[in-house]
Amino acid sequence: MFYTSKKLMGMPVVSLADGHQLGRIKRLLIDQQRMAIAAFTVDRKGWFKEQPVIPYSHVKSVGNHAVTVDQASAVVKLSSLPELEALAKHPLPLLGARVITEEGTVLGTVDDFRFDPQDGKIYYLDIKSGLLHGTRSLETTQIITCGRDALIARAGAEESLQKPGGLLNVKWQETIASAGKALEGAGGITHRATEAFNRYRQRLPFGRKKNDDPPPGDMN
Repeated sequence: MFYTSKKLMGMPVVSLADGHQLGRIKRLLIDQQRMAIAAFTVDRKGWFKEQPVIPYSHVKSVGNHAVTVDQASAVVKLSSLPELEALAKHPLPLLGARVITEEGTVLGTVDDFRFDPQDGKIYYLDIKSGLLHGTRSLETTQIITCGRDALIARAGAEESLQKPGGLLNVKWQETIASAGKALEGAGGITHRATEAFNRYRQRLPFGRKKNDDPPPGDMN
């Protein structure tokens, strides 16, 4: 299932090694080129000079009530990771950003986003607009440019807007499709194996019923 950024904010981060709470999530660092959560800062006590940060690659799991990491060393100084420091110093807005299509149609502003907790990849933007009478979701594949003043969506993206409650997890769709193909393949193999065995059984004297005709080649 997908998680929303609002659900993640303020969530405690716990070390699996010793059960200690390492802090609470304070800020998300978004890599808009990959459209994914790159890291998040925490309000860990005792770190006064530099902002502590946890790269998303160090996240073990995102649950309903807490985020877990393997050990406390997952928390590092922001200055130790230049790429994350750059995202923190010069962030491009995502939440609150206006979304405009190539044709100049304003879809609204980003109120939230939905991401895969496995890798932090963002799949949907929840866009709020009075013209839409509420919030609608847009797939991030519709976004072609992430700017400081607006996000640019493909022409006609307004036709792709959908209700957040109607979203079907992309991962589940892929899993269901793969499982269906596997079952079809297994069924075909089983059917062919059964037919081959029956043909072989018919050629054996003890494998035929009394009223069975002998297979071709046995009448000598």
